[in-house]
Amino acid sequence: MITAKQHFESRYPDLKPLHMKSHGRLEILGNHTDHNHGLCLVAGASMGIEAYFAANDDGKIEIASSGYPVYGFSLDDLSIHEEEKGKSVALTRGVCFKMKELGYKIGGFRATLESDIFPGAGVSSSACYESLIVGILSALYNDGHVSPLDMAKIGQFAERDYFGKPCGLLDQVGTSFGGIDFLDFRSVLDPVVLPMKFPFDLQIVLVNSGGSHAKLTPLYAQIPTDMFHIAKKYFGKEYLREVDPNDFFAHDWSKEDPKDARAIKRADHFFEENARVLKAKKAIQQKDLSLFLEAVRESGESSTKKLKNTMPPNHYPGSPQEAIDRARPFLKGGVARIMGGGFAGSIICFLPKKEGPAFIKKMASFYGEKNVVPVSIVDGGPALVE
Repeated sequence: MITAKQHFESRYPDLKPLHMKSHGRLEILGNHTDHNHGLCLVAGASMGIEAYFAANDDGKIEIASSGYPVYGFSLDDLSIHEEEKGKSVALTRGVCFKMKELGYKIGGFRATLESDIFPGAGVSSSACYESLIVGILSALYNDGHVSPLDMAKIGQFAERDYFGKPCGLLDQVGTSFGGIDFLDFRSVLDPVVLPMKFPFDLQIVLVNSGGSHAKLTPLYAQIPTDMFHIAKKYFGKEYLREVDPNDFFAHDWSKEDPKDARAIKRADHFFEENARVLKAKKAIQQKDLSLFLEAVRESGESSTKKLKNTMPPNHYPGSPQEAIDRARPFLKGGVARIMGGGFAGSIICFLPKKEGPAFIKKMASFYGEKNVVPVSIVDGGPALVE
């Protein structure tokens, strides 16, 4: 397969391209808390998408990736196209609409793309792509002045309203800010984002356990629904974040409807996960490795026992939970937990650098080399490459 640069030079020989890289995101902590206005830790991931691109003056966008159909549109039409939902062209059109609405300049360009995000990585290739398109338009027409938070909000809008996938802002913050970021979603329209530096010399490894997310949407949707149910039924609130944690833990749950048992456990996870995010934030700021690993370990255990999103019901073989169990004997003081929505896909592992090669080799014996990939945390959002 030809590179993005080779593809651009052969397709657009008369244009001189710029080169940009955009990265994915790693969910460090805060599993299923954002939809109830909770706390999270997200980071930029070293895998992502690179583009070669150049402006043109015909008012059209055209994007090509080797092995995929070319797509594009005229900037004269930025309306939602129902037939485009679920496709990259919808994300691109949505980004252009929102940037124009916010007062940013937009214009035509040609681009060729290349990605090193492997299937099932769980690093949000969609948010990575959205940030890339904003980054291209920022570089070409706005002197690079689109802020990271605007970039994230533009991407979220495109994914939600044009692509047709409900989403929070976690993924887009990770791809727009980079580094490691503490997020407080008390206001989902204007979340608090605190960028930090990751101080620990750890080997981070993603392991794709396999399985498709395609038929799991009802399982994902049930998690926030369960949390909303507890907030409304027992406390008269819309979201769990509106409930005082002391009131939740003081309640005598043993007397409540047994049918609410799963929802109660998931609400318990929400409050304790918020506390773990604060613990991990403190650990990062104080460079306390043992405290950080403790918070991640506890989060993983809670996702397994309370959130129950580490495997589809009664489907252990090939699940993330099986991958976590396989990883545990070889972590050598490290930790592993589900990453993202769960039920299928990847786990994220943190372990001492010296243990990395042996761990990767062992997990590759279960899942194959292409599904066991070392990653690192990268700073910043989409950036031009000199």
